[in-house]
Amino acid sequence: MGKNITFVLGCVNKLGGTEKATIDLANLLSKKGYNVSLVSIYKKIATQGNSYQIEKNIEVKYVYTAIEFLRYHLSVYRLLDFMSKKKINKVIENTNPDIVFFTDIKHIPFRSKAFQKILMVHNCYEHYRSGRLTRNLLNNHYKDIDNVVFLSKNDLKKYNEEFKAQNGNYVYNVSQILPSVRTNFNNHKITYIGRLDNSVKQLDHSIEAIEELINSSLFSGWEYQIFGSGPDKDKIRKMIENKGLTNSISLKGTTAEIEKILSESDIVLLTSDFEGLPMSLIEGASCGVPLISYDSSSGIHDIIVDNFNGYIVEKNNIGLLSEKIKNLVLDENLRKQFGYNGVRHMQENFSQDRIFKEWVAIFKSH
Repeated sequence: MGKNITFVLGCVNKLGGTEKATIDLANLLSKKGYNVSLVSIYKKIATQGNSYQIEKNIEVKYVYTAIEFLRYHLSVYRLLDFMSKKKINKVIENTNPDIVFFTDIKHIPFRSKAFQKILMVHNCYEHYRSGRLTRNLLNNHYKDIDNVVFLSKNDLKKYNEEFKAQNGNYVYNVSQILPSVRTNFNNHKITYIGRLDNSVKQLDHSIEAIEELINSSLFSGWEYQIFGSGPDKDKIRKMIENKGLTNSISLKGTTAEIEKILSESDIVLLTSDFEGLPMSLIEGASCGVPLISYDSSSGIHDIIVDNFNGYIVEKNNIGLLSEKIKNLVLDENLRKQFGYNGVRHMQENFSQDRIFKEWVAIFKSH
């Protein structure tokens, strides 16, 4: 291919949706023959011992090797990002890039013409525009970014309507898990994979919904397993303990073995207040696992076709959420139907070849 591509993200060793999607895309482009580098602002991360697999041909460069990410309040790192912009750009330039992907608009050198600048927006449009800093930077500099790439067609539509811009695109997140039924639909496990931040992920909603099934004696032999780390880990653990649900709901910690976990799951559950295009749902469907999610972004509708490969539930409707979980818990044939439908949906809409071709078209547009 000949082109040098660099990805810039906060911490390459953080286990999260943005990091997973970015690394998966970097791995795909590396396999396709591009020279790929990763620039990680931070190397170390607090309270986490594993990370995602990166292709051996990808060089990783760090801006800070001693400062631990997530050790302090996020405002500390936002300030440090601004103070260190020249230092960050110097590391980027050392990769000699033709194309640079940015996951954070704060890191973009807007005046630079040395390479194609691509902003990857990993949140739903409404949430992305709700932040004052990101809103002001996009308002003032959207013309200085070569490509602003969203995760759903509807988010792109909103951007075009607001800015009347010509530099918008949308491309789905790519997954390294090729679509194929891996579960046996009889593991009796419901899985959440993500950050333990209750203000966003609303794990208390999923716990309450499953508690209703437990109290109705409809969850016998099943387990709700929660993977991840975050600021509300202890709060969520105490909630489970105080409700007396430790025999049915457990915190498993962080993991990079996503495919193995999903292959041993029967339902993937997500009750977020807002999302972008959740990797946990894409990967769950790719493994043939039925999905249940709140209607928390337009991207959810791109992954889940309601009553086809899962359920989309009205946001914050815990009673309806519990009912949909019950439907799948009690009906193995329905789980199989949704699971096989999900694999087909991923093959038709989220294939690596399709997503790769869409990115190549964006590269050629510059």
